[in-house]
Amino acid sequence: MESLIWYAKRLTVMSGADIIHRLRELWTLRRLWREHRHGKRFPNRLDPAAFSFCLSSGRQLPDLPFVFHPGSSETERLLDGAWPALGFRWAWAPEADIWRIAPDTGRFWPRSFFGSVPYRQSNPYGDARVVWEPARLQQLVSLALLARADEHRSREAVALLEAVLDSWVRENPPLTGIHYVSSMECALRLIAACHAVDLARNRLTTPRQTWHNLLALVSSHAPLIAQRPSLHSSAGNHTIAEAAGLVYAGVLFPELPRAPRWLARGLRLLQHEAARQVLPDGGGLEQAFWYQLFVVDLLGLVHALLAHRGQPVPIALADAVRRGRRFLNALALGPDDLPRVGDCDDGYALSRHLRISWNEPVPEENPATFPHAGYTVVRGRGERPVRLIFDHGPLGMPPAHGHAHADALSVHVTVGGRELLIDPNTYTYTGDPDWRRWFRSTAAHNTVRVDGRDQAKQETPFQWSNGSVARLMTSRRDERGRILLLGRHDGYRRLGVAHWRAVAFDGSGHVLIRDYLTGRGCHVAELIWHVGVETSPTETGFLLGGQARLDIACGDVTLHRGEKDPILGWQSPRYGILKTANTIRVRYTGEFPHQFRTALSLNGARTEEMVALDSFLDRLIDQLNVPFLFDLARY
Repeated sequence: MESLIWYAKRLTVMSGADIIHRLRELWTLRRLWREHRHGKRFPNRLDPAAFSFCLSSGRQLPDLPFVFHPGSSETERLLDGAWPALGFRWAWAPEADIWRIAPDTGRFWPRSFFGSVPYRQSNPYGDARVVWEPARLQQLVSLALLARADEHRSREAVALLEAVLDSWVRENPPLTGIHYVSSMECALRLIAACHAVDLARNRLTTPRQTWHNLLALVSSHAPLIAQRPSLHSSAGNHTIAEAAGLVYAGVLFPELPRAPRWLARGLRLLQHEAARQVLPDGGGLEQAFWYQLFVVDLLGLVHALLAHRGQPVPIALADAVRRGRRFLNALALGPDDLPRVGDCDDGYALSRHLRISWNEPVPEENPATFPHAGYTVVRGRGERPVRLIFDHGPLGMPPAHGHAHADALSVHVTVGGRELLIDPNTYTYTGDPDWRRWFRSTAAHNTVRVDGRDQAKQETPFQWSNGSVARLMTSRRDERGRILLLGRHDGYRRLGVAHWRAVAFDGSGHVLIRDYLTGRGCHVAELIWHVGVETSPTETGFLLGGQARLDIACGDVTLHRGEKDPILGWQSPRYGILKTANTIRVRYTGEFPHQFRTALSLNGARTEEMVALDSFLDRLIDQLNVPFLFDLARY
């Protein structure tokens, strides 16, 4: 039933070519089901002696920038096989069903043809994304890095690496079970296994069996990826991962009969999708920062692989890597510092230790605006550096906008590396539907909700309709370094309402935000601030983190934490982890137009600088000569 609902909804955004692709995919599934039913398997046991990747005594993959400095406790966890499945406990054991146990529910995913496994939302087993995490085999890369870093534990680490790989291949025969559902998961597993075995190649304790296992994995995964690519309305980060997997298989195992076709197809897809998904300013078409890191890392891995093997690197690929890295480095210092804007499943292209996309030159301009992605980054000086990110971008990757959140005009503020105004993140994909809906909703972001509506309509867990269009209307900076940003979105056009937001920043710790809601009639407006630090009430607002002061006007102000009916006051610091958080709601019921005013003083006191910032904002609003903004400024 869930699949039928998914197809019915998806049909509304499918092109004719997309529909034909889906029909072909159904035919492919039918053919693969017959092969599975009649016991047909992928190539029989291949001889490692026939493959140069297996025969070589030297590394075949490029050296990559890993940051790996495990302490004694992390080392013991690695060697115990205790590798979390995102926010859930999971530990490898030499048991037949270890790969089928759902870490989030304890239930067993079925051992049947992968095309018959129900994995969408409301399935009886669990969140598929969680069970897929350990099956990516990226922990094998960590074990290989440990073997190189600690000679005393090297043999133990490599033996465990080999045992886990053997276990996965043995217990997951081709086309069987949840781990073959996603072509992207197959591609990520292929890439990780190749890197792990290559890193450990001179330390293998059972080399012949390990090479057999790697060949079995590659020869079963690559054909499946090639037959089931994510295209058309499903083209996104999955497509780039799948194409990268095909390039790896084609480059590293040219002796396989279909290798040239895999390589050619992978490169075609990568060139097309890199140019499409990495926008001209380096931002991501999916409007999700974590997935942009995922995509740029994958493109960087392929770039490094081709260059290392002496093969030409397509210009479109190289340019996309350069653009994407510049964007990421303008946002953050590294993956741990990257705000979780849009969907985030905490997945990696290869390893959580990889830093291939970082340490690039940071744009010097302040503010730094990325007009295609729709984000402006403002930085402040001082002992505790301030970073403010203003979201004025489109909803996400059309036509389904699958990984986007309804977060137009939201603001994210970090002070001294500590998140003050946060994005609550994602929590789940196919778990509890109520939580999935809330974490994507407008109420889960630092913006304004009108009449209890989202800025767009949630159709399925990965599809939106009636999407908002947001724009940065102006960006000004005066001779004193004070900055004004003015954005607008039309997500409430069906209500006859437009939302404008002005953000003023003086560079020394004072932020003034005004929300203008234009239209006519009686409405309910809710200004939401999600706070990442302890929050205590004051006479005019709140003290945040014991130092910053948030003052709010023009509505009834309430503080919420850990409420479930309705959901409010939550965050997910990591996929699968749910924690209470402080949420400030400012509610107004009455005639529009209306204005909210928020003043954030990072030094904790309302000072002359904030008064000056008020005047600065008033003056610029006057200069803009937008009549209804002029009226609202004096509301």
